[in-house]
Amino acid sequence: MARGIAPQLAVNGAIATDEGRALRQLHAIDTRGRSAAWTGDRCIEWCGHRPGDGFSIAGNMLAGEAVLADTLAAFITRSELPLPERMLAALHAGEAAGGDRRGRQSAALRLVTTEDWPDIDLRVDDHPEPLVELSRLLGLWRATQAPRLDERPRRADPAGMIDLDVLDARFRAAGLPVKAR
Repeated sequence: MARGIAPQLAVNGAIATDEGRALRQLHAIDTRGRSAAWTGDRCIEWCGHRPGDGFSIAGNMLAGEAVLADTLAAFITRSELPLPERMLAALHAGEAAGGDRRGRQSAALRLVTTEDWPDIDLRVDDHPEPLVELSRLLGLWRATQAPRLDERPRRADPAGMIDLDVLDARFRAAGLPVKAR
C-alpha cells in the first residue's frame, strides 16, 4: 500500500500465499480512506467484518452479528465526536450488544495519524470493566497529553519542545523539582 496499491489488492496479495488465511482477519485502509477486509472461514464464530469509507470494523468470538452491527451504527451516527471518543462510543455499543462471548477483560485504543508512532496508545490488559477504564484513561490523555501533541517530536520538528525555560516552568507549576542549570 505504501507504493499505492489499493487496499483490496493488498489484502488479496497478503492472503494469497498464507496457508493460515482461513484463521485470519486482516484490514487495510489507505490514505484516501479506501478500505478492505478479510475474515477467514475458520475464524471462531461469530465472526465478520464491516469495512467502510475510512474505517474497518471486525471481530471474532463475538456474541453475535449484532455486535458488529451496533458497533458500526454507533461509529457512523456519532460523527460529531472526536475520533477517539467516536471509536470508544462504538466499542461501548458493541459491548452493549453482547461483545466478546468469552466476557470482558481487556480493551485498547490506538490512533496513528501522520507520524510513525501513535498519537494515542492506551491499553487496559486485565480489568473487570475494561471499557470504563479505557474511558477514564482517554479522559486523562485528553487532559494531559492532547494539549501538547504539537510539542512532541515529529517529522516536521524532530526535536519537539526543547525550550528549557518553558519546561522548567511546567515542572515548577506541578510542584516538581528542577535541576539547576
